[in-house]
Amino acid sequence: MAQGQQTTYVGTVPQKRVISDYIWMTEPMEFPLINAFGLDNSAKFKFVNTPGKFYEWLTDTYSGLSTTGNDADLTNDSTTTTITVTDGTLFQPGDVLAIDSEYVWVSAVSTNDLTVTRNYGGTQATHASDATIYLRSRARLEGASANDSHYTQPTTNYNYSFILQKSIEISRSDARITRYGIPDLVQYEQQKKMDELKRDLSRKPYYGQRKVGTTTTPRDAGGFDTFITTNTTACASAALTLKNIEDQCQNIFDNGGNPALLLCGGWAKRKIVSFFEGSVTTERSETMGGVTISKIQTAMGPVLDVLVDRYCPADTLWILDPSLVGYITIDDLFYEDLGKTKATAAYGQIVGEYGFVVADEKKHAKISGFSTSA
Repeated sequence: MAQGQQTTYVGTVPQKRVISDYIWMTEPMEFPLINAFGLDNSAKFKFVNTPGKFYEWLTDTYSGLSTTGNDADLTNDSTTTTITVTDGTLFQPGDVLAIDSEYVWVSAVSTNDLTVTRNYGGTQATHASDATIYLRSRARLEGASANDSHYTQPTTNYNYSFILQKSIEISRSDARITRYGIPDLVQYEQQKKMDELKRDLSRKPYYGQRKVGTTTTPRDAGGFDTFITTNTTACASAALTLKNIEDQCQNIFDNGGNPALLLCGGWAKRKIVSFFEGSVTTERSETMGGVTISKIQTAMGPVLDVLVDRYCPADTLWILDPSLVGYITIDDLFYEDLGKTKATAAYGQIVGEYGFVVADEKKHAKISGFSTSA
């Protein structure tokens, strides 16, 4: 028995709950890397005999343009006419070489010994025994017989596929109970786990470890770090600079690449925006401030699309040629029912299998270890 004023603080049992009839996910599910590369790039890489758990791609290169000297006489005899080099197969009669500021002309090649005419151009001088020797041009004698020429052989690179899987098991009672924000529990869990596996798929290029696999250990696909090893900058906690980016774009250019994508996290995007804050032209506005940068015109020519990915490590960015990077689909993500042994409304799994390719690694770059606070 009660008397006096009744308030909301008493008699709470029959009060109806105020609750959202919708569920917000605390973690955004966006997959920019999947959208950028696509999931089935077998045609782009011209793979045949697909699908497979092991896949290879071929890379070839043009003949090199330099080697090093291997001749002590270079240091003390400016009239030496036989030069021993590390790799004589690169050269043939008629080649014009540069050693420091001196040019020489090659008249004969015997294994790694080059017979040369000194002072062909520049200044005749002594040189370090291991001086770099550059092929600058060719000037063949008229009527000369053909000579053996250098050639290269294609090489292979490879990766393995990896399997993704998540199970769903829901009792009949659990599936029949009505819920706020979940009209169909089975469908809700299927979509949620599908998104979680896409998240795993999106993170693979950043963290993938190439593993052959056995009956007791899984096979796995390597990511960017497995392949991109030539054009790398380690910032050692220094602030990211525009020069870091331009230097790597030049390295890619020097290796014949044509990058079109800069892949980074949120902090790196903020730094990139700061590089251009004083040089962006905008229309006058009294109500909006700030700029955003979605493309970078590099000094070497290519325009880089700036793609921000939440899953990208905060202190790392990649400069990529998207035509040489992509996922390979062996078995696209799908849901299948499994044999029931209990009173379940749903017992099944979502499973898929994919691979990842980074071809011609010298046409990509990595900048890592930069500060995420300065």
